[in-house]
Amino acid sequence: MIQQATTFPLLFVLAPAAQSDPAEALARRLRKAVLRREPITLGTAAQPYEPLATRPVDNPLRRALLGEEGLEITITTGSPRILRELGLLIELDRRHAVTVRMIVPAAEDPEPWMQAVRGLAAEGIAANVVLSAHTSQSGSIEETLRFLLEGALEAGALDAEIDARSLRRCGPSLCVLFPRLRLEYGFPRRAAGRG
Repeated sequence: MIQQATTFPLLFVLAPAAQSDPAEALARRLRKAVLRREPITLGTAAQPYEPLATRPVDNPLRRALLGEEGLEITITTGSPRILRELGLLIELDRRHAVTVRMIVPAAEDPEPWMQAVRGLAAEGIAANVVLSAHTSQSGSIEETLRFLLEGALEAGALDAEIDARSLRRCGPSLCVLFPRLRLEYGFPRRAAGRG
């Protein structure tokens, strides 16, 4: 049976005024997800999770997640600043199965994003990369993908995906090319203790 993930940030991003108490609404949604043992997703490719230095240490989400065990939590972010929350991620990963999906833009130097993946992997947190490929870069799309996949492999990523915008921009040839390259570079990879 495929379970649908619960996405929390959209509650605040799309309709902050729609809730009289957004924190309580979030806590209610989380309690339902916990009771149903549903996977929990923080952020999407369209609305990535954004770590904030000003995020309150004691918020309802943190309290609820740290009060439970055995959940499947996926965080999709496009920010290398996710390492600011490394302590919390380590703590959550001890109680749950945490996966961080790092969106890596191909238009820029990917090193800061790969460094974040390296930092997560070094702490035993499952890290996947979501590649964004552009044909406007110097070289072919295949060269760009090879460069990004090699970086993901060296950083310790467990899996590599490609974002839907890249698929639409680059056309059907990318639908054939990316799966072949993904397997060539050995993705998905297994990690000890992660099934």
